[in-house]
Amino acid sequence: MGAITGININNLFWLGRYVERVFTTLNSFFKYADRFIEGGQAAYEKYLADINVPDIYKDSEDFFDRYVFDMSDENSIISNLDRALGNGIVLRDEIKTPSLSYLQMAMDKFKACRGTNKIRYDMLPVRDALYAFWGSIDNNMTNPDALRIIHLGKSVERVDMYLRLGYPSDDIFIQLDNLLKHVIRCDAGVINADCLEALKYSAENRVSLDENRNDILDNIENLVEVNLFETVTV
Repeated sequence: MGAITGININNLFWLGRYVERVFTTLNSFFKYADRFIEGGQAAYEKYLADINVPDIYKDSEDFFDRYVFDMSDENSIISNLDRALGNGIVLRDEIKTPSLSYLQMAMDKFKACRGTNKIRYDMLPVRDALYAFWGSIDNNMTNPDALRIIHLGKSVERVDMYLRLGYPSDDIFIQLDNLLKHVIRCDAGVINADCLEALKYSAENRVSLDENRNDILDNIENLVEVNLFETVTV
């Protein structure tokens, strides 16, 4: 991994995961927002169970506000964005200032959405800023190994979230194939060989996701051995 320190590998990987977690969560959360409203507590309880987040909310209104905007809720969308921003600050020299500025822009736009009555529309600039972040790191980062680690984190998170949120099988296998391509480009020293082989088998044989979902999630979670810590306090 050249000059990248172990600390930076962790932060690069989790930067990719957190940015993708926010982006995919926003897409899925607002896609199903009406279902949450119509289905009430049962609907959002299932959503939380699928993504392995504890239900600490009093009712649908509390869920919609705190799960999206409450920084003190460690599982909220804004908390994940804050962790992405924290990792970005630590990695400013790696990802470059323009890329960090897009994360800050996403946070500023996100906070401004609290209390709006047209949240899906007003959140569009947040997603635009995250799109711009990915374009910026691809254009501005000068360390290809560091860039690969960020994209590896992004790909791990996307497969994980797609599985948890019940995306179509074809979409999940496309993302799993992409993940395996990212693994090939990374230093084998951070890859768990047993998990890699299990994921290759799942991808090549297009195994039943209903029957093998938990095994695949376990292999995804343990594929990259940089999970000693997820962020650095700044």
